[in-house]
Amino acid sequence: MPTVPIERAPNRRVGLLIADPNPTLLAIIAHAGTDFVILDAEQTSLTVSQCAGAVQQLRGTGVHVSVRVPDLEANTLVAFANTGVQALVLPHLRHVEELEQAARAVRYAPEGRRSRQVSFASGFGTDFGEPPTLSVLFETVDAVDHAADFAASEAFGGGWLGTTDLLSDLQRVGRADGNALDKAIQHVVDTVRGAGHSIGLPAPSASRADEAFARGADRCVIYWERELASLLAAYAASRNA
Repeated sequence: MPTVPIERAPNRRVGLLIADPNPTLLAIIAHAGTDFVILDAEQTSLTVSQCAGAVQQLRGTGVHVSVRVPDLEANTLVAFANTGVQALVLPHLRHVEELEQAARAVRYAPEGRRSRQVSFASGFGTDFGEPPTLSVLFETVDAVDHAADFAASEAFGGGWLGTTDLLSDLQRVGRADGNALDKAIQHVVDTVRGAGHSIGLPAPSASRADEAFARGADRCVIYWERELASLLAAYAASRNA
């Protein structure tokens, strides 16, 4: 299916976070020329098998595919890496050692401990080259405080801000006064971008993606299910207009 050519501003990418990657939605994403998709397997019913199907459907379309994994266990990381996904988004990190441990889990020897399994990721046993990129989800106070350490690690493949959970963690440690969340977000954006890496922010809606870029991020993600729910609610409300 041909994609629709779209104009992109330099170094700006917009994509979707989705928890239900059904074939029709994936076909629309590819047809629209969407920059990237993050498959949300954290605290959802999304399985490794479903992620594998989405990765295979989008292969060759130009859509970059990531998975937000449910935990940092080595077996979990390897299972999702074997789907052939291009990047793993790691939640709830606090220290750079956790990132480097994850890198060892998904890399083949001699850099890591990953078995040379026959899978889609390895070209069914023909290519044990590139492991998935590891992206840090900055959603804890510790991760924010150690942003420079993460950005300096050779295992760091960019970051995302998890603003909702970050606010909760700021409240938990008694650091949520005033504009503390905004300061924490800007600190991470400035630190990561200053180190030459990519950083992404969630947008409140598709129409407000520019707000992420205004803060210095080069990627913006839209929560698809929330966006769709808002759209349908607006349609429903139009009955009373």
